[in-house]
Order: sequence, then C-alpha cells, then structure tokens
Amino acid sequence: MTVSTSHASTTTTTLGDDVVMLGGLISVVRTDSETTYRVTGSVDLSNSSTFSDVVSNDVEAGRSIVLDLSGVDFFGTAALSVVAGLDDRSAANGSHLTLVVGDAVTRVMGAARWEPTARVVR
Repeated sequence: MTVSTSHASTTTTTLGDDVVMLGGLISVVRTDSETTYRVTGSVDLSNSSTFSDVVSNDVEAGRSIVLDLSGVDFFGTAALSVVAGLDDRSAANGSHLTLVVGDAVTRVMGAARWEPTARVVR
C-alpha cells in the first residue's frame, strides 16, 4: 500500500513500513523487541521534520532502537538536532538506543563535539 502525505512543503510517501522523504529513504524493520531504522540519502533541514516524526514514535513507546545512519551521504545540523533529541529522550525513559554511523554523520558529530549517551557503532 502506498500513502502520500504532505508536511509543510515536502511530500512523504509511505511504502509499507518504509518512508520515502525528500532526498532520502527510511527503511523500518520491527521485531518483538527492537525497531531498526535504516536511513539512506540526505538528512537535512528539508526533511528533518519527517525524519523526526518517523524515528520518534518508538522512543516514546520505550522500545530498543537501532538508528542505522551508515548509508547517509549528507547529514545536516538539523538532522543532528533530531538525533540528539532522540538520544536525550531514550536516555530519560530507559530505552536502549544504538547509533550506527558512517563518515557523514561522524564528521558532523565531531564538528559539533557531540558525544551521545547512546551506544555508537562505526
């Protein structure tokens, strides 16, 4: 099933559990105990609100989350703000968060001097 919705000036298309957003794709895999979000493409100001909407749901539910950002080729500061907020909320409610990062994310984390409480895997 394909569902398209409009958020601000962006269009988001949902294909099953996958979300196609402007400049990127979020593939979602859920098991009984964990949700994995595999993100590819660019995450920046143009799609950070969609990114936030998609990945924030399971944090509030207290599930274990793997946020695989290793396929991201551009990671803007708006995206870092979303991930930092996700990290804060998961630490506050006891969720287990694992960040899988590649070069683009590592560069922005280093430039911002941000050290998450979540487990980081490179």
